Amino acid sequence: MYYSEFDKNSGDGFYPQLTLLSDSKKPFDIMCTTISFRLSVFDDNTFAWTQNDGSVIYGFDGTQGIQLLLSLNKEAKVYCKRIINIGGRVIYPATDNATYRVLAQKYRTK
Repeated sequence: MYYSEFDKNSGDGFYPQLTLLSDSKKPFDIMCTTISFRLSVFDDNTFAWTQNDGSVIYGFDGTQGIQLLLSLNKEAKVYCKRIINIGGRVIYPATDNATYRVLAQKYRTK
């Protein structure tokens, strides 16, 4: 997966993408990383992909979340509806518990 080192360290967080970021203003800060996911089964017999390692993913931009979900499902021949980060937050689909929404609410001006 690819990400902007600047955004991860000084911007709004870690939002990796499956493809190379073509619209980056600073192409020299693009990094490549491998992030593994494991299939998790919950008490209510629902399934989710859970981030297994790497930096905590805050969320996904645009269609990156659905693209990752479909790719993981296809490779494993399963049907999951969610992706959860290493910290236990649902990062796809976006929910009120999503990191970026929690941060947005915390810093929202009134």
